[in-house]
Amino acid sequence: MRPFEYALGLLTILVSLALADIVLSFHRLLRHARTVRWDGRVLIAAALVILEIIRLWFAQWSIRDVTVGQTFPIYLAQFVQILLLVLLAASSLPDEVEAHCDLHAFYDSNRRYFWGVFALYQLIYFLLWITVFGATSPDWAAPLNWFRVLGSLGLFVLLSVTRRRWLDYAVPAFLIAFYLWRYWSATLA
Repeated sequence: MRPFEYALGLLTILVSLALADIVLSFHRLLRHARTVRWDGRVLIAAALVILEIIRLWFAQWSIRDVTVGQTFPIYLAQFVQILLLVLLAASSLPDEVEAHCDLHAFYDSNRRYFWGVFALYQLIYFLLWITVFGATSPDWAAPLNWFRVLGSLGLFVLLSVTRRRWLDYAVPAFLIAFYLWRYWSATLA
């Protein structure tokens, strides 16, 4: 077993926890669908987290040969980043669905925490990218990559401090479309 494969084990468990939390929470919502006051902002935010989980997991393979990525400080930073992703998954949908679940109220009470955690997650991603992983990519200096990493950080901060309903829909929808466009032709090999 190579060091990368060994280190990937714990990260795999954390990513699995994140996905399981979203799936189980969504299952509870669907089971009580008739009594849920639906709000698209919650669903689109959860979809963005799912896409981020998949994107991050997919990207892990691209750093398998980056030696500095297998040092303790970098592994610790990646571990903290994925812990934040677990917190994002756990906070994207309500844990308990009672007789009358109001996703509108859930979003409004959870928005600062959720987007703040997303911003912190993206900040760690940015720091890892700028110091370690981005420099190994042949196109790391391309403006599109800077937007992907730093622009999304700014958008998450914006969502955590503003209360504009249209932004709550537009920004995550834009990021989902952008990430799908950006990674659609990516391969593991």
